Amino acid sequence: MDGFYHVDQAMDTSPKDPYVISLIYSVVALFLLIPPQEVRSAGLTLERIFQNQLGSESLDFVGYHMRRTTLTRLVALLVPFGYFAILSLYRPDLLKVTFVYTGLLVSLAVAVLAIAFSLYYWRTKWASHPLARTLAKHGDNWRFVAGNINTEFRRIDKFTTGPTSGRVIVTESWLIKVGIFTVHVSKLSETVLALQNSALISNAQADVLQSVQRLSIKVTSANTAVGDFMIHVPGLEYRDFRSRLPFVHVVNVRGVTVQQTVGEQFVAAFIEQADRNNIYRLDPNTELDSCLGCMVARPDAKLVKLCAADEDGDCRNCRCRPQWCLSCMARWFASRQDQHRPETWLSSSAPCPNCRSRFCMLDVCRVVEDTAR
Repeated sequence: MDGFYHVDQAMDTSPKDPYVISLIYSVVALFLLIPPQEVRSAGLTLERIFQNQLGSESLDFVGYHMRRTTLTRLVALLVPFGYFAILSLYRPDLLKVTFVYTGLLVSLAVAVLAIAFSLYYWRTKWASHPLARTLAKHGDNWRFVAGNINTEFRRIDKFTTGPTSGRVIVTESWLIKVGIFTVHVSKLSETVLALQNSALISNAQADVLQSVQRLSIKVTSANTAVGDFMIHVPGLEYRDFRSRLPFVHVVNVRGVTVQQTVGEQFVAAFIEQADRNNIYRLDPNTELDSCLGCMVARPDAKLVKLCAADEDGDCRNCRCRPQWCLSCMARWFASRQDQHRPETWLSSSAPCPNCRSRFCMLDVCRVVEDTAR
């Protein structure tokens, strides 16, 4: 029976051992096509190696990703031929094995076709590239659509999240998913999003292993020529992501719960504590302006020293009239804390945003109208 070894042969652990060659080649190919963060930090990626040929993503987003996806596909399709070629070079006797000989010929044919298609894209000035065909579904002239995307991508107000293998970008008019081999594009005015599920993903930050929520969202376009695709957004970034899509309908029929940020959790705890404190009764005839923080809500927060006697502790009585709502007061309080130690926020203090008298969460009262008067 054909094979790498005869049964009676002792296992060879030299560098020419096919298993050693296969292992080393697989690791190198995997790191080249899907590099981990450590490899990216070292600059050992296709994008960095061929940065002069690929150009600038910020100046020519569409053109850059046409060249990048073409290069990535080409390298991926050359990997099998490289494997069999190296295997045959180090162990010529393996060419007698049917699997190796057939694999070499088939991978050579695939490599030739990959090079031919890459040259074809280049000779047609990228008009035949899959991304060009994708953009053509959004307008009669794909180059006009590409120009619009390039212009919006250069603006600083775009939203970007996710790893390189599935980066999500939201511009003024477009939702884009950048993958390793493909780029998906959907026009925001034609887009409907559906929350599918959530999962906890391990994420190492500052040598601490944390679980981060990842939301899977299905993107569907009213344009039937545009196929559906999936994007993944971290739960802590979902509200920022959602704020960039004011006119996009989001469906959550499965009742997916989105993880709150630390700031949102603190605001909820701050308001809950204020509701446990004494209430501040306000004369119903007193006129109040809108909250100084959001300029929308009615002020419903009043600072009254309740944590200790008047002269005890760091907190002081505040003489300001109600000018802030509880949500904005909570955000102000959080902004004055050590952002790297959120576990200390509940027991800390902050200055009044107006008179700078210090207060803690025990000094925050909800304002209610005194209907008894």
